Amino acid sequence: MKARMKVTKEVEIEKIIIAINVRYVGDDEDDDVPRNFPLLNGSLWKATVMVDSGQIEEWPGGEARNLFCKVCDSGAYTLIDGDGEIVVQREGYVPNGIVPGKYGDYVDLKINSDGVIENWPTHPDLSDFFDDGE
Repeated sequence: MKARMKVTKEVEIEKIIIAINVRYVGDDEDDDVPRNFPLLNGSLWKATVMVDSGQIEEWPGGEARNLFCKVCDSGAYTLIDGDGEIVVQREGYVPNGIVPGKYGDYVDLKINSDGVIENWPTHPDLSDFFDDGE
């Protein structure tokens, strides 16, 4: 007889992949993000961030930038362990316990020229990714 059971496993979360659709991309100051914003591909902004430091892995360097936009309950947020394996992915509301912003609708990143998110939380909260029973 086979049975299914939940197993609780402790893992070390090393990275988060943030993939958000930017609503207003353009050359106007009223746009959320300019077309030449690093890591922007069309309207998709995707970055891999080290959880402990807020360092963006792919950041080209050289220029500090701010990313502030309303993502309207969209986006994918993926936690990665030390072996590069996906632990869990969440779609929809922004998990503001780890991704700076407000109300689950906004992303607000203050990125320095080295690609470090300066307003990254000192103690990231991952509770948005896990149910109480997990």
